[in-house]
Amino acid sequence: MELEESLADFEAQGLGIAAFSHDTPDILSHFAERRGPFHYPLLSDPDSDAIRAFGILNRNIPEDHPFHGMARPGTFVVDANGVITAKYFEPGHRQRFTASSVLVKNFDGGGGTRMLVDADHMRLEAYPAQDVARRGNRVTLVMELDLPEKMHVYAPGVEGYTPVSVSIVDSPFLKAHETTFPDSEEMYLEAIDETVPVFHDRVRIFQDVTISPRFPGFDEPEDAELVIPATFSYQACDDTVCFIPSEVPISFTMKLVQHDGERVPDELRRKPKSSGN
Repeated sequence: MELEESLADFEAQGLGIAAFSHDTPDILSHFAERRGPFHYPLLSDPDSDAIRAFGILNRNIPEDHPFHGMARPGTFVVDANGVITAKYFEPGHRQRFTASSVLVKNFDGGGGTRMLVDADHMRLEAYPAQDVARRGNRVTLVMELDLPEKMHVYAPGVEGYTPVSVSIVDSPFLKAHETTFPDSEEMYLEAIDETVPVFHDRVRIFQDVTISPRFPGFDEPEDAELVIPATFSYQACDDTVCFIPSEVPISFTMKLVQHDGERVPDELRRKPKSSGN
């Protein structure tokens, strides 16, 4: 479902989507009839040939289990020459990167509702990769800095100054991953005879969070809302003045929807493989 929701954003970047799974053609047809239409290919790999070729077989499932042959859930980004340029996988099947997060990280496209802040010495735009999420999703939160000419902020690794950082409010149902920064530039400050790592011009910073599969509020049929408060910290300088460190409160809001919980009809289910004697 999330792929279909993101399809228009991918097509806007000139990209296509295809999905393959261990499910049989009958199971995929049943799913498409029930939750479709889908406007991208759903490919069946019932013997796990492609899954093994890509090296993504879920080896935590025993051979005599009906789910044996499933892939570890994830995403490959493939260029026009068939070369894999990026891949996104999680160790467990209950957590996974979202397609929208892959899109904003690799192609500077898509994105959910934006919060605009005219902060001291910069313009800050903060938004989640998507407006709709589900339990177990690993969602990217994006912060875009627009710095005026001759203005810079300090990058991680600087000493004696306050570097850019993102702090997510603690929650037992959210896991904040390590913040991803672009490459910094080494700048020589003649006035103090120091070389320091900085960011300038337009800067994109990514903060991934994983929503717990046990996130509360899903016992009722209605959808829920998730608000993620955060603090963006930085210290800005121009060619002559280094300003005091600043903190900007920001927040990211997403609608949380239920996973598809309907079971496959008994007549379509795989039977456990015999382990033999």
